[in-house]
Amino acid sequence: MPVSTMPREQDLMPDHANEMLNAADPVCFAVLGSGVQATAISKLGLAKLQVGSEKPDRWFLMALELTPPRPLEEVEFDSISYAWLAPGEWLVTGPTKHVDGIRQHCSEMAGTGGLMTDLTHGRTVLEVSGSDARWILGSHCPIDLDHVAMPVGTACRTLFSDIGIFISRRPDRDANPCFRLIFDHTMTDYVTRLLEATITGEAR
Repeated sequence: MPVSTMPREQDLMPDHANEMLNAADPVCFAVLGSGVQATAISKLGLAKLQVGSEKPDRWFLMALELTPPRPLEEVEFDSISYAWLAPGEWLVTGPTKHVDGIRQHCSEMAGTGGLMTDLTHGRTVLEVSGSDARWILGSHCPIDLDHVAMPVGTACRTLFSDIGIFISRRPDRDANPCFRLIFDHTMTDYVTRLLEATITGEAR
């Protein structure tokens, strides 16, 4: 596992008001290039779990009966992914109904000592895969995406050009690396334009 990541800042995946989250439209995006493809992932639920416990990992274990992910790690149980974001803070992704059930359960368990935020409609999710996926993403991300520095199951917050994103290394697809990007929905056009231009060599 890598031992460092970008500094944690408030503008990396900020939380917006509910009315802004609900206003987001589904993203339709797919670009195929030589050795790489980028695709928008829809119908994926997202939630951020935050607790103020002095022993957040113990709270996670008691609330979900699962071993919590380690720093810079994403783990998956029964089609639900749990990624470490910071001490006492995790990102949950998976089928919308299941993620929402987890969010509500954790909210009840934490009471006033936690904040469980529905991010489903406020984030865009893209997956970039292929033999050239590292090169394409490396053109915009400052972190090392090599298989040694970022093996499958690694996750962190970093930058994509000028904006904050969450990135995770997913299981390989057709023996090639696959990365998932999650970022604020308002920045969708910006990110997809950069990706398309880098993949195709043509600006739109």
